[in-house]
Amino acid sequence: MLLRILASFAIVILHTLNVSEILYRDRISAAADAVSMGIVYCLMWAVPVFVMVSGALLLDPAREMSIKKILTRYVPRVLGALVLFVFIFRIFDCVMNKEEFSGAVLTDALYKLVSGSSWSHLWYLYMLIGLYLLLPAYRFISEKCDEKTFLYLTVVCFIFLSILNLTELFGFTSAFHLQLSAVYTLYFFLGYGLYSGKLKLNGGWAVCFIIAGTALTIAGTYFIRGDNADAVKGIVSAYSSPAVVLQSAGIFALLKDVKKENAGKALSFVDGCTFGIYLIHMIFLRLFLRYMEIDPYEGGIGVFAAIAAGSFFASMAITALLKLIPGIRRIL
Repeated sequence: MLLRILASFAIVILHTLNVSEILYRDRISAAADAVSMGIVYCLMWAVPVFVMVSGALLLDPAREMSIKKILTRYVPRVLGALVLFVFIFRIFDCVMNKEEFSGAVLTDALYKLVSGSSWSHLWYLYMLIGLYLLLPAYRFISEKCDEKTFLYLTVVCFIFLSILNLTELFGFTSAFHLQLSAVYTLYFFLGYGLYSGKLKLNGGWAVCFIIAGTALTIAGTYFIRGDNADAVKGIVSAYSSPAVVLQSAGIFALLKDVKKENAGKALSFVDGCTFGIYLIHMIFLRLFLRYMEIDPYEGGIGVFAAIAAGSFFASMAITALLKLIPGIRRIL
């Protein structure tokens, strides 16, 4: 799907800007910092769109999805990728920081795997495993719901998992909770609902959703200051933000019908590498921005673009090579 390609490239741009801002924020003006983070927040739709694509595919009742298949194919794939890359990232840090390689490095990698304290973007894999384990229940719900009930379910999830987070703007947390772990359940159902037609969102409304979500994000970025700065930032930069939900729904609705088989061989190839790109691109960003100490703020937008594009295509090339290895191919 074109959605996966756009989302993966958006994630690389988001991380390029975010890592650059973290490393070089003391050297840049307040305006440059605000623009950087404003763009980061406007690209927050990328991960939810990935989740929505998964929901559209995996909740489809026409797709055979037994508990055995989930536990022997889907979960092991993500868990295998998680284990592999936690150890790869720990070894990379060991080499780049000139640490002495020993058994303690591997022990530390195992601790990071269990505690979730490896590189931050791996949180997505932990979340994905949780969604996969609940697939039988999610599929039962989505299959049995008619359009009216599915709309009700989506609206309830939106209110409790997104809208009620806005109470933090007023200095308190809502005591009303839906007994679901996170907003990703909403995105999972939202992707299936829009793709299956149980939820209707035409092109005009999709564009309105994108514009409204982007406008809210820009406004929220502007107001990240003063006494409520932390609360506003937490909402603007969170996947549960109503603005991010609107953007994600709009972008998905506009592009959901562009399928891989209609996209040509080149785009199909890139689409098959998106999972690997997500996992690998942070290695290049760390290499360029942290260890090579390239400051893109000094070089301008061209340097930012070169780093993002270089990281994207280098990650894609490595993914393609790794997929030639039978054992690795199964998890990438």
